[in-house]
Amino acid sequence: MNMIRVLMLGNHASVKGGITSVITQIIEHDWEYDGIEMRFIPTYIETSYVKKIIYFAKAYFKIRKEIRKNKPDVIHIHMSYKGSFIRKYEIHKLCMNYGIPDVIHLHGSEFKKWFDESNKESQKKIKKLLKESSAFIVLGNEWDKAVKQIEPKTKTVVVSNTIHLPEQIASWNDEFQVLFLGVLIQRKGVADLLQAINLLQRSEKIGNAHFVISGSGAEEDKLINQANNLKLDKYVEFIGWTAGVEKTELLCKSQMLILPSYNEGLPIAILEAISYGLPIVATDVGDISAVVKDGINGYLIEPGNIKAMAEAISNIIIMNKETYGVMSAASRRIAERFSDEKYFRELKQCYECIGDRKQ
Repeated sequence: MNMIRVLMLGNHASVKGGITSVITQIIEHDWEYDGIEMRFIPTYIETSYVKKIIYFAKAYFKIRKEIRKNKPDVIHIHMSYKGSFIRKYEIHKLCMNYGIPDVIHLHGSEFKKWFDESNKESQKKIKKLLKESSAFIVLGNEWDKAVKQIEPKTKTVVVSNTIHLPEQIASWNDEFQVLFLGVLIQRKGVADLLQAINLLQRSEKIGNAHFVISGSGAEEDKLINQANNLKLDKYVEFIGWTAGVEKTELLCKSQMLILPSYNEGLPIAILEAISYGLPIVATDVGDISAVVKDGINGYLIEPGNIKAMAEAISNIIIMNKETYGVMSAASRRIAERFSDEKYFRELKQCYECIGDRKQ
């Protein structure tokens, strides 16, 4: 059996965020067993603007050399928007020039919003890439609709993010730990979360809850100052970015996850949390409703609704052990639908389908 040669492109492992988590999952899979030869070239690193350009330029020439030398059957490109689109559009053109099918894997939660705000020339390029790519992976049905609104001829493939199911399960604890996992940027709504915590504190509904903010980013100092101004130091702890064993331990010790974002796709943070059986409070954006069922394994709220957020958090904090156990078990059952076995099978089918078309 001939191996399918796949060249994957995306963030360097040092870049923080969900995209890197997805790339790491894919790289670590045993593709050889599936008849696929997987190679990876990083195209982006978090550094100064000039160094980013130099880094991409070097990656571009590595990709061109790889294409000429090994002629991959498929190039799998992880893409967001803004600068990520500009870089990946150049690689898409390279694929077109050499006749290599490309799979574009979209991660940017504000892609449609960015398209709507772009000038006509940029919109023309975006639609061209969507139309020309051999397959365009989206994370859920809502994203599928959004992309098709931009370019109806896009060959979309819905492949939801995945998680490996751990043996550990969250357990009830009277000292209730509420966890936020993510990059600390405005879109994630952490400022709203701090306001909701303040509301719980003033209404004396906070109980024994302890809120752990795990993340780093542009808003970090501003959010720490906000928490200090609201006198939340007794209830809120900023612990910086966590990964690997440290994040696993954090999930095991927590009793709930909250994600108050204004835009999302299908966040890895939520999938990780439900795999440990954590109930979720999240905003009803993107495809989050596919994994958070209101009143079943958590609560869905509208973005920016601080009162509703506080009420949802309080509803879980005040639960008795038995009711919490039911909600926790519901999260774990939902997580089982996003097993990594199904995920990698869908990716393999995507590669095989494109390979058949190429022949």
